[in-house]
Amino acid sequence: MDEVIRTAVSAAGLDPAQGRRTVAAGANSNRTGWMAVREKTAAQSEMNAICADLERQGWTLNPNGDRPDASRSYKRGGWYLLVSTRGKTQAPSTTSALTDSQTYLTLTGLQLNLSDIPLPEITVRIR
Repeated sequence: MDEVIRTAVSAAGLDPAQGRRTVAAGANSNRTGWMAVREKTAAQSEMNAICADLERQGWTLNPNGDRPDASRSYKRGGWYLLVSTRGKTQAPSTTSALTDSQTYLTLTGLQLNLSDIPLPEITVRIR
């Protein structure tokens, strides 16, 4: 999954090394992420380029509930990937280093295995 993110970020003309991982390597094999501080004027076109590359890689866009100007979510296999830009007002309070002209560009991947989620046992009685 990390390679998918690096490829998409590179396709947008960005150096993946200029951002940082949002999940420590090896910390959780079901989650991954990358983020970078970007100029607001460029972030939308960079996000569009990342999304175009994800679609080229075979990711399926989830059109429900996404805001094309702020976030898009994708699915492939058991993985879900959110690509977003978010400004200072939505950033965690510990990361206040953004200027008014900057925003975060983030990619967050999550692997869901629905068979791991226990379902309630249902008993049906036929009379």
